[in-house]
This record gives sequence, structure tokens and C-alpha cells, in this order.
Amino acid sequence: RPAAQQQERGAMTRPRRSDSPRERLLQAARDVVTAEGLEGLTLRAIARQAGVSHGAPLRHFPSLAALLAAAAADGFARLIATIDTRLTEAQRAAEAAGAELDPRRRLAVAGEAYVQFALDDPGVFSMMFRPERVDVSDPDYQTQGYRSFHQLVDLVAGAQADGWQRDHRPETLAAVLWANVHGLAVLMVHGALPAVVGDDAAHLPALSTLLVLGIEPLPVPAPAPVPDPAAVPVPDPDLQGDPR
Repeated sequence: RPAAQQQERGAMTRPRRSDSPRERLLQAARDVVTAEGLEGLTLRAIARQAGVSHGAPLRHFPSLAALLAAAAADGFARLIATIDTRLTEAQRAAEAAGAELDPRRRLAVAGEAYVQFALDDPGVFSMMFRPERVDVSDPDYQTQGYRSFHQLVDLVAGAQADGWQRDHRPETLAAVLWANVHGLAVLMVHGALPAVVGDDAAHLPALSTLLVLGIEPLPVPAPAPVPDPAAVPVPDPDLQGDPR
């Protein structure tokens, strides 16, 4: 990317001086991966973005891999929160429409939220699943990754309690669903799916829901029509009667 664009983005997202040194470094890592990709993630680049000396990161993290593991763990925590929020919103929307958000539809909503998270934050999303770049032995990274997967396991168990695919372990079903939605997310992030199906790529999560879960997405209410000002008749003053 052009250097001017990177500098502008860095200036816009530079960590606040009031943040703790650790949080400033984590935010700097997120900014660098967003602007430059995984290839740009070096201790020097992170320190420069955080506005600290080149040696400062190693005073808070034992290695670059440890720093990236902390940023990735935060990514998993935000993914969990994103899915929880989307499920709450979908439940409210379904209730308002007089529909039911049954357990399989909850799975569908979670899958769509997963893909959207990847599209909204592709740099951090990529970092979360790169064991050669992060310290996979980091306890927080392991904990947040476990929580993320078991969020899906719990949704699968709910669908099984409702009669769906009861003959399989929930962890096994969750692994298959994760592989499916993660593949969609990665291919969309890298532009591979839009390259082969064009604008239809936006509809692929819904099609995946139909093929994998056997359900159609909930209908989205059509927005109210906006009146065309040009179509509103304007009274002709010559045809108006005397107001007196």
C-alpha cells in the first residue's frame, strides 16, 4: 500500500497515550496487520506504530509470537462477543416479526456473524489462525480459542436437543460446521469467491445454511417505500378557487 495511506491510517488509529503500554502495543499490532498484513508484523513496526522505542515490546512480552498470541486471544474474545450480540439482535428481530428463532436458525445466525467478523477485521482474523506466527502455548490464547469453539458446540447441542443430527457428538458436528463457515470466510476475505461468482458471493452464507442445515434464512422485511417527490401532484394555482 502507498506509504502515505499507511501513515494516514496509523495517525488515525495510533493508541492513546493514556492506554497502558501493553494495550498500546496490542492496538499497534492490530493496526499494523490491518495496514500491512501478516508480512508487516515485526516488533520494529509494532513499536513504531505504538510510538515507543524498538526495545519496548520485549519489556512487556517475551517474544513477537507472545505479543501476537495476546492480540489473537483478544480477537477470539471479540468474535465470541460479536456472535452473542448478533444472536440477541436476531432473537429480537424474530420476535418483532412474530417468527421463531429456532436452534438451527441460531446456528445459521452464528455462521453469518463469523463470516462478517472476518470481513470486518481480516487482519486480526488471519492472525488468530496462524500457529506459526503466534505462541499457541499461551494460556489466554488457548482459553479464548476453547471458548470460541465451545460457543459453537453449545449451539449445536441446542439444535440436537431440538431433534437435529442426534446420532453424532456435538463436537464432531461443530467441527464440520466450523470447517464450512471458516472456508467461506477465508475465501471471501481473499477475494476468491467474488472472483468466481461475482455479486452472488454475498448470498453464499445463506446458500450454505440451506445446504448444510436445510433451512431457508428468515425473510427480511422490505423497507417502506420512499415517496418520489416528482410524483407528488402540485396544485395548480389557476385551478384553485378564490380563498375568500
